[in-house]
This record gives sequence, structure tokens and C-alpha cells, in this order.
Amino acid sequence: MGTAPTQRDLMRDLFRRFAGDERRTVAEYAAAERRGEAVRRSDVHRTSPEEYARRLLADGLKKGWLGKG
Repeated sequence: MGTAPTQRDLMRDLFRRFAGDERRTVAEYAAAERRGEAVRRSDVHRTSPEEYARRLLADGLKKGWLGKG
């Protein structure tokens, strides 16, 4: 049995797969979360999957772990 990809790994994969299309990446990440493919350790603020995906995407672009190149 394998382990699930990390949230960052999944976001990187989707960002690459959709050639940096931010809308599609967010939509697909949210769908993956709903299918149980992306699991949050906690969600004390009850953030929607779409909002969480937007924040994760922005974090990756800002911090450089997610790039357009």
C-alpha cells in the first residue's frame, strides 16, 4: 500500500498537468479533496475546498515551491 501524496505534491502535479492554469488547478484540487485524495490535518476555520486550494496555490507561488517554469 502506498501513501497519499502530500498537499503540496498534489498541487504541484495539478499545476504542471494544467500548464499553470490557476482556475483549473484550483477546481481539480478541490475535487480531489472531496474524493479524499487530499486530506487536511485540521480545518478549524471550516474553509471550503476551493478557498483552501486558492490559498495553497498562492502560498506555493509566493514561496517558490510552485513555479510556472
